[in-house]
Amino acid sequence: MKDIDYKQIQKFYNEYNNDKNNKIVENAMKKIGMESFCLNTDIINRTPNVFNIELPNTKIYDQEDSWLCWLYAGINFIESNIANNLNILPTDINLSVNYLSFFDKLEKANTFYNRIIEKDNFDLKTEVNKY
Repeated sequence: MKDIDYKQIQKFYNEYNNDKNNKIVENAMKKIGMESFCLNTDIINRTPNVFNIELPNTKIYDQEDSWLCWLYAGINFIESNIANNLNILPTDINLSVNYLSFFDKLEKANTFYNRIIEKDNFDLKTEVNKY
C-alpha cells in the first residue's frame, strides 16, 4: 500500500478545481447542508415506515441528535426481556444508555489509538506540516 504524498494531494486539488461542476456542487452543499444535500427522497418515499417488533410499555427516550438509535433500541429490547423474565413492567427497569455510550466511544478511541501505534514512524508535527 502506497501512502498519499503531497504531490498527489496537489494533483487532486488541481483536478477538483479544474472541474466547474465541483464548485456548483460544493456551493449547493454549503447552502443547504450536507445532510439535506445527500438526502435521497426516492428511497424515503418507497421505504415503508413499518417496524416488525413492538415493545409495549417501554420507555420512550429522547435521542436528540445522538445518532445512537441502535443503542436506544437495544436498551429497550433488553429492558423488555428482563421485565418479562422478572414479571415486572419494563418502565420499572432503567439501564444506562450513558454507560453503554461511554464504552462505545472508548472502544472507538482505542481502535484509533491502535491504528496510530501500528503506523511506523508516525510524527504528528511532520504529518500536520505537510498540509
